[in-house]
Amino acid sequence: MSYRFFEKLFLRLRKKSLPSFRQEAQADKTVVNGVRKRALAHAWGTDRQVQYFVDAILVSCQFSEEESVQTVAVYHLFTPTEAIREGNHASGYYHFLFVMRLQILIVLFLFCLNGYSQTKAVVEPSLLYYFTTPASTWSEAIPIGNGRMGGMVFGGTSSERIQTNDDTFWSGEPRDLQRPGAYAYMPEIRQQLYDGNTAEAARLIDEYMLGPWNQSYMPLADILLSMAVDSATNYRRELDLRTGVVTVSFASEGVNYEREIFASFPDQTIVIRITASKKRAINLTAGLTSLIRHQTTTENNALVIRGQAPVHIEPNYQGVHDPIYVPDHGMRFEGRLLFSETDGELTGEGDQLKLRNASCVTLTFIAATSYNGFDKDPYKDGKDEKGLVQSYAERLKGKKYKRLYETHIKDFASLFDRVKIDLGNTSDSNLPIDKRIGRYDGHDPALTALYFQFGRYLLISCSRPGSQPANLQGIWSNLLQPAWSANWTINCNAQINYWPVEIANLSECHLPFIDLIRETTVDGSKTARNLYHSRGWVAHHNLDLWRTTWPVGGTGLWAIYQVGGAWLCQHIWEHYLFTQDKQFLNENYPILQQASLFYLDNLQPNREGHLVTSPAVSFENHYRKSNGEKGWACAGPAQDMQIMRSLFKNTLAAIDILKKDQDQSFKKSLLEGYERLAPMKISPTTGRLQEWDDDWEATDQNDQVPQGWGLVASNLISVHKTPELAEAFRKTVEFRKPGHGQNAASWTGAFAANFWARLGEGDSVQSIIDIHFDKALYSNLTCKFANSWQIDGNLGLTAAIAEMVLQSQDGEISLLPALASKYPSGNVTGLKARGGYEVDVFWREGKLERAVVRSTNTEARTVSCRYKDKTKTLPISPLGTLVLSLKDFQ
Repeated sequence: MSYRFFEKLFLRLRKKSLPSFRQEAQADKTVVNGVRKRALAHAWGTDRQVQYFVDAILVSCQFSEEESVQTVAVYHLFTPTEAIREGNHASGYYHFLFVMRLQILIVLFLFCLNGYSQTKAVVEPSLLYYFTTPASTWSEAIPIGNGRMGGMVFGGTSSERIQTNDDTFWSGEPRDLQRPGAYAYMPEIRQQLYDGNTAEAARLIDEYMLGPWNQSYMPLADILLSMAVDSATNYRRELDLRTGVVTVSFASEGVNYEREIFASFPDQTIVIRITASKKRAINLTAGLTSLIRHQTTTENNALVIRGQAPVHIEPNYQGVHDPIYVPDHGMRFEGRLLFSETDGELTGEGDQLKLRNASCVTLTFIAATSYNGFDKDPYKDGKDEKGLVQSYAERLKGKKYKRLYETHIKDFASLFDRVKIDLGNTSDSNLPIDKRIGRYDGHDPALTALYFQFGRYLLISCSRPGSQPANLQGIWSNLLQPAWSANWTINCNAQINYWPVEIANLSECHLPFIDLIRETTVDGSKTARNLYHSRGWVAHHNLDLWRTTWPVGGTGLWAIYQVGGAWLCQHIWEHYLFTQDKQFLNENYPILQQASLFYLDNLQPNREGHLVTSPAVSFENHYRKSNGEKGWACAGPAQDMQIMRSLFKNTLAAIDILKKDQDQSFKKSLLEGYERLAPMKISPTTGRLQEWDDDWEATDQNDQVPQGWGLVASNLISVHKTPELAEAFRKTVEFRKPGHGQNAASWTGAFAANFWARLGEGDSVQSIIDIHFDKALYSNLTCKFANSWQIDGNLGLTAAIAEMVLQSQDGEISLLPALASKYPSGNVTGLKARGGYEVDVFWREGKLERAVVRSTNTEARTVSCRYKDKTKTLPISPLGTLVLSLKDFQ
């Protein structure tokens, strides 16, 4: 039993009271019986005594079996058996709470005296992964991050490398890509589409509507530590998801070495603590380097690296190109590696620092760039990066490792600990992660739980209030030409990154994405005016740090995706639905309003008189017409029209919620436009949901089925509300087989898994997860797509795992809507549901056992809960709690 176990026990007991204990349902009987038998085997009391305390511990603390056994053991040690007499269980429970609250404080104090870093808790397999070898490649390194700064920890023995990033460090500078008057070509393009001349429309789009490529996300600096270690044994490199701490430990020549590494959000630094079991055994050389042009020096016993980003670099899909550097252009950066808390001798030699004969040392890496906003020249009008780094250094003065560690843990746990998941364990659960992945055969349920929590870990690490949002690789990139520039691809990838953020109880991590949307409207309003001659704002396929919205280069097949901005607006609405934050909705209402205005001006009538987007594409898919002609340019594809319908509907709802009486004229126009939107169509020949306004055939049997947007990103298609559309789309998915064509990575797996979750097919969700685990994982659990990490694969599957257990898109809380048979018993606590609720779900032998629904709203209301084909509507008080069991749905 460790310090952290006792701390967890005390903190949980301290927050409980008998009324809340009585209100909660009884604990899982299998776990109860398991604890009872193990306690009785140690003669820790009579059967009735032990049974009572097991119930009390499990229910009031929500402990696992192992933790409960330890708690009974603690109680036995501290409390005489005669203190609790049989038949007087209530007084026994009071005594238990009183004694434990006092005596565990003593235990905590004793364990703290022994040293917080000297004891390690036994961590559940869903909360930790480890290696028994150092990383040999970047995709084997372990990611850490504080929202702004990211690091990849390699964990070598004689040499440690931590490759770092800053989320604002990009190539380029603000660019005016606008071409006033370009809308003059639009009438001709639209006429060609109306007349069915799609090939000519495509030619005109490629010739007159496209612009240059985006800029690229850059690596920052590498922290290099060389240690005098010849050989190593007992090696272990682990990531504790609960704490966000990477620990590297090994032995060499009779000395045990340990490094603890984490990225602190409160202190805005990457922290490295190195200790040895033998005094004066640490000898290391530290350096800083970068792929960017840079200089490294030693200043006042610190390493300092300074550099400047290129003004342009070509995307990786344009071939290998050298970065273009221009004097007095491009973003500057500075990083410093500081040494503290050491008894060793520190000396500078050129561009390195050497530490000799140390017993321990704390290193902190701080960095900043001259980025001063998407519309400011980072060189001429940039921030003082040196001053920023100095301010970070001042904040670190006097802070010892213990304080840095505790502050970081408190901050990280405040987010991570909101949700817990238990899907069961097997013998594989305790294997090193690379071996777990290599041996995966569909029978490691804890790996699914771990993957879900790893997704939450990644979001916490790469998207915090005030940071940039998660890009294609989160905040982690080691290349000058990262895959697809590591930008924000808004025809799906960027949005998928945030599919799990609300249900996974990380709402504040959504805010950087909302900030991006707000910033995008600035250039988006110029693009609306210059390219479409419309009011409002628009964004297409790609965004970079500079928030330019003109269509990128290459071909209109991807570049002319004109509903990218409208899809972004869905995230504003989703955040409101989950949080019920009217102030947030009011602040962001102008974004919804202006996006709607753009489409009111821009939508075109088709031959049936319905309003459609034109010109348009259906994701990046090609079609085949009935006459055999192939193409991509079109008007009013299904996904576009679903996005339009959701945007208009959400904006209309916002007007009513916020009582925007001054917008009644706008509301009238919007309602008229909404009623004229082209509807979804079911093909009369196939019975499948059409992808295009015309009943064309998809030539690409790829994993993208765009007309499923209304199922997974909105609630326009619902098994319960629109069964005909749901059945038509089910036929589409069965025919197209998304997720099976490649490796179920990135968007290919994200869409497929979430399609099946919303269709209520748990085992079909699991089939995608199995393909993903088998083919799409690097050994560090990051998602492999086209030979690069694409984080939407991680986060899209995180959302699907959550939605197997809980959904709420239809105005009701649906319990176990798509539970896979692989998880017959389990529980998930702390998930969020739309309407302002937190939900715990427990199940046994594939059936609901109980659910706890907690309102986060300060108003009394009713809540509807569904289990299978039964619904129950109950009143819930302000900030109140409901406990439901299987009987409530029978």
